Amino acid sequence: MFRRLLFDNWVSLFPLVALITAGSVYATIFYRALRMKRPQIDRFSSLPFAPETAVTTDESK
Repeated sequence: MFRRLLFDNWVSLFPLVALITAGSVYATIFYRALRMKRPQIDRFSSLPFAPETAVTTDESK
């Protein structure tokens, strides 16, 4: 039912390039996070991720 796929050796270059690209992106993000200055950390920690709205009760009851 299934036939064995035969690939040439040069085809293995594409997954290797993708792995190196993804790894370099993650390594760059990790390095920049480690080198972040204290004022920038404080600024990021005070960012609002959710709107601060009061929870209203349902008045139709």
